[in-house]
Amino acid sequence: MAGATGYGVWPDNSLEGARQCLAAPLDGIEIDVQMTADGRVVAHHDYWLKPDATRLNDRWLDARSPPLKTLTLDTLRQYDVGTLRPGSDYAARYPHRQPLDGVAIPTLEDLLDLLKAAPGPRRLFYIEIKTDPRDPGAAPDPDTVTDAVMDAVEAAGYADHTKIIAFDWSVLRRVRARAPTMATAHLTIPAALAVRVKPGPDGSSPWTDGVDVRDHGGSDLKAIKAHGGMEWSPYYTDVNEQTVAEASALDLKVGPWGLSKHSDIQRMAALGVFSSTVSGPDWG
Repeated sequence: MAGATGYGVWPDNSLEGARQCLAAPLDGIEIDVQMTADGRVVAHHDYWLKPDATRLNDRWLDARSPPLKTLTLDTLRQYDVGTLRPGSDYAARYPHRQPLDGVAIPTLEDLLDLLKAAPGPRRLFYIEIKTDPRDPGAAPDPDTVTDAVMDAVEAAGYADHTKIIAFDWSVLRRVRARAPTMATAHLTIPAALAVRVKPGPDGSSPWTDGVDVRDHGGSDLKAIKAHGGMEWSPYYTDVNEQTVAEASALDLKVGPWGLSKHSDIQRMAALGVFSSTVSGPDWG
């Protein structure tokens, strides 16, 4: 079981959250990464800074920031992302989250240094590379950010304990071409949200790197296998006996994400999933 830097309890994608996860009964941490204007890989979920989760000089942002890819690392370091705006809908979603002051967006190298210094056996490091084929103006270039992530992981000597995950399967193809043995996981859009995906001109999904699910009986898992995948990473509500059995028949591991309740974690364990990415706090 890997932690998602505890976004239900601590600031997500932060050194502070990562430290807490490393002290919890977890095998590792999961982060999301973006890229700055000066080519630095940083840990952050959205392509922008959220106004309800970001302060500058102790004042909440009035609107979301420009895309992170247009800002330098020095500029990003000025923002505090440790607290959610009191009374906001965003804060209501995470009632257990502890406010912290002075939390800066870390670089990938910052987190790798933290992992390497952690006592005990080396922890797993799940890195979700955030790109968006629908909005390349806001998101990082897939090849550029993937190469930068791989450079950092390899320079830190952490490749054997790292798994790259992505909704954009072109990222995973890039990883496989560069490091065929590195662990990867194909993220899939939750079934309940799949209807919102706007298809490309040919009717296929822009996320699946030219592997049309329609050519594989409508099965995400068969499409993942055809793309050369080794692990299916779905939202946990898409995991059941039937999908686990299909994955097993295709020799695919199953690594669900989005878990926060002990009962759901136990259900995933009972189904025999390979790993689970959890947000806390009920992960005992």
